[in-house]
Amino acid sequence: MTFRLTILPQAKEDLRRNAAWWAENHSVEQAARWLDAIQSQLESIMNSPESYSLSAENDEFPYEIRDKLLGLGTRPSHRAVFTIKDDTIFVLTVQRSAQDVLRPSDVESPPGRKPNN
Repeated sequence: MTFRLTILPQAKEDLRRNAAWWAENHSVEQAARWLDAIQSQLESIMNSPESYSLSAENDEFPYEIRDKLLGLGTRPSHRAVFTIKDDTIFVLTVQRSAQDVLRPSDVESPPGRKPNN
């Protein structure tokens, strides 16, 4: 099956915010390199989305969520949380790996999924 990748508005904002942090705390060049790497890593999900582990918080959600670890170098610093609906992968959020546990109320439900409780 061929999958399409849709990065939802919250995840786009997460990417923008994290790239801005890289630019402010490292350099604009590193921010651009980080963003390019993350975009490429997100696109790689399309190859086999079901192969990624269910998120630790999966049981709290009304639909299945999975994690893709992301980052520069050998130690991923972020994770993309995504769900699969038919032939579309919806990236819900991109957050630091060390962030608190994700709750359904923290993200907007993707199209065709039950609303968060």
